[in-house]
Amino acid sequence: MIPKNSIEQIVIKQIKALSEQSIGQARDIENRLPYLTDRVLLIGGTRGSGSTTLLGRLFHNDYPEAWFTDFDDPRMAGFDSLDFQKLDRLIEDSGKGTLLFNRIDLAEGWTDFCIQKIEQGVKIISTVSLDTLYDFLPDSRNSQDKKQRFFTPMRLYPLSYGEYLQYTRKSGSEQTINEYMLRGTFPGMLRPENTEALRQLYTEIVNRDAIIAGGIRDHNTLQRVLLHLMTHTGESVTANKLRDQLRIKAVSTVAEHMSCAERAGLVHFVSILSDNPARQAVNPRKVYATDTAMAQAVSWKEIDKPKLFETLVFNHLKRSGYTIHYTNELGGCDFIATDSDGTTLCIQSCYDDDPDCMQTKIEGLTHALATTQSRRGIIVTRDLSDQIEVDGHTIESIDADSFMSDF
Repeated sequence: MIPKNSIEQIVIKQIKALSEQSIGQARDIENRLPYLTDRVLLIGGTRGSGSTTLLGRLFHNDYPEAWFTDFDDPRMAGFDSLDFQKLDRLIEDSGKGTLLFNRIDLAEGWTDFCIQKIEQGVKIISTVSLDTLYDFLPDSRNSQDKKQRFFTPMRLYPLSYGEYLQYTRKSGSEQTINEYMLRGTFPGMLRPENTEALRQLYTEIVNRDAIIAGGIRDHNTLQRVLLHLMTHTGESVTANKLRDQLRIKAVSTVAEHMSCAERAGLVHFVSILSDNPARQAVNPRKVYATDTAMAQAVSWKEIDKPKLFETLVFNHLKRSGYTIHYTNELGGCDFIATDSDGTTLCIQSCYDDDPDCMQTKIEGLTHALATTQSRRGIIVTRDLSDQIEVDGHTIESIDADSFMSDF
């Protein structure tokens, strides 16, 4: 519990500090933010993705007269549901109708407070942890919670390729793609040879967003699972196989730790393409690290460039809003990517220039095109652009710079 006068003084200092901060880099998500109506806009992402900076940009550019409170401020430690009553009186006295909050989910009773303010006609934007954001996504475990109708969740990803080019003031090229893959996508982590900073960020994500948020008691086992997933980005994984490889007693423990890895924002999992949930459940999922540079920084081995390249392509598709699956017939297809309109693209990544590798990719892609009844397939390469017709299907080879700039 914090005295009302203390809350007021803290907020005054926070707003002053925010007003004096630099505006930061523009983010693509700014053009997709919905108009504020009768729903709380929640923005969350992997720690280090820039959500706090984004909130500052919204304050400077769009809502300079808004109320602002940072719940991640150590001076706000212990803020509880009773303190919201004090904060509410301060907000009402200010007469402000738009509220910007940083990490409001750190405070007990935050959902009830937000709903109360929304019902009063107040507009709210708040950052939250990725773990919290997951609970408000349409397919979350709590998707039937009636409170969800008051919230609009949006995920902020690390820097896209276009944002990276703006940040570094570089032009697109094969060399830039390689730098993007090796330097990573986290704002603030883009200095060359910044491996130690990436390891420190990884440790912070593990400690705060996996161990603490997940309520994990066996830290050592969790860290072994997370490290394995990061090191084997682009590969297939099952909880049973991982249990055997790491000699963990219970498969349920492995499954729990894999879920923690995803909710902390370290990895994504991709299921096989199938209308049968049972088939999806028994087949391996593919795992992709959220950041290629972080995966390499914490890995105990040198990750193959083709796997890093595949991960890069996956993250671009995921960031672009595609729903992604894979196939495994005839060599498989890396990505069956479906957009919000239901349009499906079959996409392969091919880092090597080896003709045999390219032929395998074409065969797997052709089968995927027939399976999905899609007529257009894409092979993303480092530098090759071409087009061929195979069995009535158009297959395009597109260099990564063009693909990540246009799709």
